[in-house]
Amino acid sequence: MTFPAIARPYGTFRGGGFAIGLCLIVALKLWLVQTEEIYGSATEFDALWYLNAAKHWYWGSEYSWTAFARPPAYPLFVAFVHLLGLPLRIGIEFMQMGGYLSLVAGLRKAGAPRAVCLLSYAVMVLHPGSFQQNNYTMADSLYTAILPLALGGLILTLLSARIMHAIWTGIALALLWNTREESLLIPMMFVVFFGVALLCRRSQTNSWRSAMLSWLKPAGAMLGILTFLVLAVDAANYHAFRSFSKSELTASSFKAVYRALLRIKPSRDQRFVSVSTEALDMAYKVSPTFAKLRPQFEGELGHNWQVPAFTTLGVHEIGTPWFLWALRGMTANTQNLYQTPTSAKRFYRNAAREINRACDQGRIPSRYVLSSFVDPGAIKNIGYLPESFSRIAGLFLLRYENTRAHDDAILTESQRALYDEMTGRGAARNHPEGWSTTTETFIGSYHRFLVVGLSLAGVVAASILAWRFRRLQINDPLNAVLILLAATILLRVTLFTFLDATWWIGGYERYLFPVAPLYSCFLILLIYQASATWRRRGEAR
Repeated sequence: MTFPAIARPYGTFRGGGFAIGLCLIVALKLWLVQTEEIYGSATEFDALWYLNAAKHWYWGSEYSWTAFARPPAYPLFVAFVHLLGLPLRIGIEFMQMGGYLSLVAGLRKAGAPRAVCLLSYAVMVLHPGSFQQNNYTMADSLYTAILPLALGGLILTLLSARIMHAIWTGIALALLWNTREESLLIPMMFVVFFGVALLCRRSQTNSWRSAMLSWLKPAGAMLGILTFLVLAVDAANYHAFRSFSKSELTASSFKAVYRALLRIKPSRDQRFVSVSTEALDMAYKVSPTFAKLRPQFEGELGHNWQVPAFTTLGVHEIGTPWFLWALRGMTANTQNLYQTPTSAKRFYRNAAREINRACDQGRIPSRYVLSSFVDPGAIKNIGYLPESFSRIAGLFLLRYENTRAHDDAILTESQRALYDEMTGRGAARNHPEGWSTTTETFIGSYHRFLVVGLSLAGVVAASILAWRFRRLQINDPLNAVLILLAATILLRVTLFTFLDATWWIGGYERYLFPVAPLYSCFLILLIYQASATWRRRGEAR
């Protein structure tokens, strides 16, 4: 055991009262959402796309420019829930509650009292963001479920070093990897986990070598399972779509052409515009292959993609969040380029080769590109980070209004039938609004005050722990859990703060939802740990 201090004679869920409390929270949540149902959105590349992919079990879709535009985990989850005959709105609730239960199991293993665990479970399960976000067929709701599941696995692995926990945690991390695009956060989480594990073991053995050797098997099992499943998904994508990647947006050929376009240095950088019209003009001149897209970019389709940036910034440009989709859309609307996976990859690779050659030969001005994920001009916008951080932090204090949205008016009958079929919606229509809706509204309106109160108490708790810093021990399991929770929350907040400053302003509510409930859990645990530290100080006198 890595943490001998926690080897106490209680099981993870001993006590009938504790189990009853957990069941009551689950029952309360199901009662609250009984009138909620999936909202029919006509977003072709978002909510509606997931259902189309789910209907064909993802890999059964015919090849097109949107066939595997996004990772497969969420469409497969929707398809599996549909196979079970369970309404998707209920299925995602069970998945999220199960994920939070995994995290609570980790808290109990770390020695957190049952009352602290029950309170943590309640604030996570009853977070009002779920009342809205779970009504949409978007991958964020599944990410919200898998993230605490993976965290719970990391904590249980950290506290026990058992291979069994490492294996299923690797599976959870693989699901997380294939749910959304921001996979770079997962290696960072693992680095934090492994660092804490080594420090804890080092504090017990006084030997870094011994610490490394003790964690080779658990960490190796976790990474091995993660790597195997990620490669298996990539291989399945290659078999179906001839691209060894988790989605076409991360395919090497597509990233190559986007990176080549980013290399072109415009006469001036524009915030939120990664590839300007000026850069496109230069690309047309040096790349006969890329020039095939010129009629599309300069036509009605290209002007439609410019609408968001023109409305917000007043410029006739394609904003950074839309350019990747615009580029693929223009390619798809150019004859024969997306006829087969091979023709699409050949187009992207040839265009990238021609643009890169022109940059290398100095025929067009160029700049260094660190990653296709980062606009080279973004460094000039670092000064906006404090403002962006304030805006992102404010998302934890949102007021959630209980609105009964109706299907989009432009939704066709066939699309509405697809929603009804794949989500099993309609049962909620038989439940009239009543006390459950009133309670939802109350929670949504006043939840932010709870977060404010917990945050203020958390500041005091952090001050107490900082004051007693020299007496804190890394091998205290609750301290280790606090570090993992804090790192998970901070990594996601930092990523989207950076994107808010350099990628686009606003619209990150659903991207922060996965860590919003975890933040409340972290504060409760922080307050408990500070109070326990204070009590121990008093007893030592």
